[in-house]
Amino acid sequence: MDFEISQEVETLRKNIQNFITNEIIPLEKHYDYEKGRMPEDINQQARAKVKAAGFWTPHLPKSEGGLGLDLIGTCIIFSELGRSPIAPYIFNCDAPDEGNMHLLSLAATEKQKKLILHPLIKGELRTGFAMTEPAPGAGSDPTTLQTNAEKQGDKYILNGRKWYCTGANGSKYLIVMAKVNGSFRKTTMFLVPTDAKGYTMVREIELMGSHGPGGHCELNFENVEVPEDMILGRIGEGFRLSQERLGPARLTHCMRWTGMARRALSIARSYAKERQVFSSRIADHQGIQWMFAERATEIEMAFLLTLKAAWLLKTGKDARQETSMAKWKVSESLCNTIDMAIQICGGKGYSRDLPLELFYRDARAARIADGPSEVHKMVIGRNYVSEKWDF
Repeated sequence: MDFEISQEVETLRKNIQNFITNEIIPLEKHYDYEKGRMPEDINQQARAKVKAAGFWTPHLPKSEGGLGLDLIGTCIIFSELGRSPIAPYIFNCDAPDEGNMHLLSLAATEKQKKLILHPLIKGELRTGFAMTEPAPGAGSDPTTLQTNAEKQGDKYILNGRKWYCTGANGSKYLIVMAKVNGSFRKTTMFLVPTDAKGYTMVREIELMGSHGPGGHCELNFENVEVPEDMILGRIGEGFRLSQERLGPARLTHCMRWTGMARRALSIARSYAKERQVFSSRIADHQGIQWMFAERATEIEMAFLLTLKAAWLLKTGKDARQETSMAKWKVSESLCNTIDMAIQICGGKGYSRDLPLELFYRDARAARIADGPSEVHKMVIGRNYVSEKWDF
């Protein structure tokens, strides 16, 4: 495994780290804890600074306006962006747009790229990814997919209900997973404009954590007409394309979560070095030092596992097992680290004087989104028992 970081990427990492520290983290004071969002005018001002600094859409090839990073380089840079919960959107690489850009660049026609991908890269519109459904529809088990598209002439009639569609409120287009003519084997992705007749955003679901731009929404599709030229890829390619999207997307989550865990640990360290208890800094107590040792080691282990999965994908190898391992362990590490940081900071950590309580609320979703920990553990164990994967 080659995890060597080029001097170019290391220089970029340091520059972005300084930019996050000096330009982005100070903006967190504008965060609306009740609405769970940043003011959009502040976002747009910050986005202009990111573009001017040459950091815009870092995950994309240079030919599409990005920084041309491979997946290892993306790991490194995204782990810096994850230090602030508002940074990914400001850098135009937040979920779901980051994953949707990747998917559209792989499978979209030139017409679709001109209509959706190119404006998305410029930050002129947002998109949503509509796959998850209310029970009994698709969640962790994709075979329960209920949304269906019936072919009628040169178009498809889409009916179904989706929820937890990140970013849907205010999105211009949605990528919608649906069966075709009732066949699960013909599951397909459709590109649906949000001004389409029959489409309704039912509600923005109230959440434990922050909403982010566009929230997490429940959607209804009632006899929505989708022309054939708005199919993404081909009929029946829905699940193959979803894996093309979700594999790297899970790793980009892991990268951002690693950055947030590192910042939480850093906040706790700063507090522990200042707070005096029993005539000494709490950082000098062995029990506190052990807490730091456990979490620092856990963060590093999870990050290295993410790098391994990224390296496997980069070199064209099967990384499904390692991606599940990384997603499970990084999400657990994030929750453990923030919980410990709050404990060290005591009452101040529990208050909104520090960002830890916001991190904590957001982090809890990490063990559910993109496959709950239990499903990933089931897959890992099943693959090992069946000898589909071994050391």
